[in-house]
Amino acid sequence: INIDSSDDEIDYEFIKRLRGTRVKPNRMQDFTTQRIPSFTHRQFQQHFRLSPTSLERCFVVCAPLVKKTCIEGGKGTDKRLQLLSVIWLLSTPDSFRSVSDRFDVGKSTLHDNFVHVVTMLNKLSPTVINWPTVEKMNQIQINFGKMSKTNLNNIIGVIDGSYIPIPAPKKSANSYPTRKCFHAITLQAVCDDKLRIIDAFADYPGSDNGVLNQCFRYVPGQYFIAADKMYPILEWCIPPFIDRDVLSDQEKFFNVSLSRARQTIERCFALLKGHFRRLKYLDMKKIELIPQTIIACCILHYICLKFDDNQWMNNLISEQQLNLGDDSTTDQLLTCHIEITQSGCLKRDQIMVSLI
Repeated sequence: INIDSSDDEIDYEFIKRLRGTRVKPNRMQDFTTQRIPSFTHRQFQQHFRLSPTSLERCFVVCAPLVKKTCIEGGKGTDKRLQLLSVIWLLSTPDSFRSVSDRFDVGKSTLHDNFVHVVTMLNKLSPTVINWPTVEKMNQIQINFGKMSKTNLNNIIGVIDGSYIPIPAPKKSANSYPTRKCFHAITLQAVCDDKLRIIDAFADYPGSDNGVLNQCFRYVPGQYFIAADKMYPILEWCIPPFIDRDVLSDQEKFFNVSLSRARQTIERCFALLKGHFRRLKYLDMKKIELIPQTIIACCILHYICLKFDDNQWMNNLISEQQLNLGDDSTTDQLLTCHIEITQSGCLKRDQIMVSLI
């Protein structure tokens, strides 16, 4: 899909509407009112990549902010149709034209619906993607300790980055190539033990790390975030020891324990891209809308986690881990405006010694 590729057609449609010369094309009828309700549970999941309950929950959360559009010659596009069509766009590889035909809306209307829903979802971000309370942190660190199969305690989140491939922008294209020789936006995120994204930041590769620069404000002294080796070692951000073939047995044991916890963020990204396959290649010309689209997917991902069954989620994760390969940002240098001191190294050493 190219969300913006039909700009000329959209403008042409708008002019025809103003002149009163527009003839409605022969599009699919009653898809939302008859065909979708007839889907089996499995068919619904295969198409929308979400369970019916998850989608209904998305509608309950999002509907208050979604406005009924008044395009299509005066016929309003209702809220449910807007959300269904936009989630279909994000969840499938279908072309913009085919989604327009399937949901019986014009391309200009679908474009407006997409921008509106994405913008609305970003307004929900502070209430959906947020840091856990102190009480929740305690339970999260207990669960991460169990994952590590050692007494690696006090992890309240895992941070990593994932590339979202995009076409080369017309402006500032040199800001977006990765070291793997394709253009991308970097999604930096922190997730908890349940794969919920609790902080997220999307920008060009190697950009100032917004997540890392903010997290230190929210991590109490005894807790920390598990990180990949690409991240700086800080008192609240602990990466593994870099293996240069001189690691001690204790350091290797620490790395293995930390790695078990860090697998959570890999599963989180796999599930996110399993739900929203458009993130495999986000073909959009309006570069300013791309980070908003990525964050919108993160918000929908969070909302759906409570309602998708475990087997379905595990299938999505396995499918994506098999097909995506390595899309992590491990090769990308990060920058952050945080003073690096010896306190991080000392804390990591203390944690290593405490492991059994």
